[in-house]
Amino acid sequence: MSLGVADSVLGRGTPLGRLFHRYQRYVYYAISIVGFLVAWEVVARSVAANLLPGIVPVANEMIAIAVSGAFFTHLLDTLSRVAVGFSLAIGTSIPLGIAMGRDHRAEYLFDLPILIGISVPGLAVAIVAIIWFGLSDLAAYFSVFFLATPMIVFNFWQGTKSIDEDLIRMGRSFEVSRISLIRNVVLPSLLPHLLAAARFGLAMSWKIIVIVELLGLTSGIGFMINRQFQLYSVVGVFAWTLEFTFVMMAIEFGIIKRVEKRVTAWRGDGHDGGARAA
Repeated sequence: MSLGVADSVLGRGTPLGRLFHRYQRYVYYAISIVGFLVAWEVVARSVAANLLPGIVPVANEMIAIAVSGAFFTHLLDTLSRVAVGFSLAIGTSIPLGIAMGRDHRAEYLFDLPILIGISVPGLAVAIVAIIWFGLSDLAAYFSVFFLATPMIVFNFWQGTKSIDEDLIRMGRSFEVSRISLIRNVVLPSLLPHLLAAARFGLAMSWKIIVIVELLGLTSGIGFMINRQFQLYSVVGVFAWTLEFTFVMMAIEFGIIKRVEKRVTAWRGDGHDGGARAA
């Protein structure tokens, strides 16, 4: 199909064009997924057949894991550990980040510890946590809290500093109530940073919790990945990893992005057809 014909068919004035521009995000998602699967299968068959299993055996193993119920049992343990550690991190990070953004003394006091916390390797934290708390859930809670907190604090710290002070001063000059000022100025400014903090904090939490489970716990996704490793089952490692990844993506697209779209609707959308602005 020539470019001229393609433009005439997919032009925004045509029914097919309007449909494409409305769902173009999902079209590109599908293209990227298909491209990844094709590349995976090609490499598995021609380049690293002994190291990389094909799509079919991994998919069969994923189905077997799901049908047996083992995946959901261990997933529940992993999610509960993430939920506890992440809740503690959020509860600590929000007031600390806001304090650092509003008071230079708090910023000077916690600036260096936060930057150090962001730089600490997750593996080192997991090992120290297991040494301190043993093979218990406390090691998982501490690891998630220690690694997620600095990242969340940093987002709130920068978000609080970006609040438009002119709007706050204007509101005070017109004797706008504190509650109204918080609801209409402060919260809309902080919500995007809260969502970004939740996204990055959760991403960090998933990774560190799997490491802790792999190193020393007796249940969870990380434990099962380690078990498959001990059995030298590459298919099993891939199956557990991908199945867990699918759950994380479902949380990202099914919950976080939906909440983000709802609470940031007031900013408008920079792309036609519902595409999210970068």
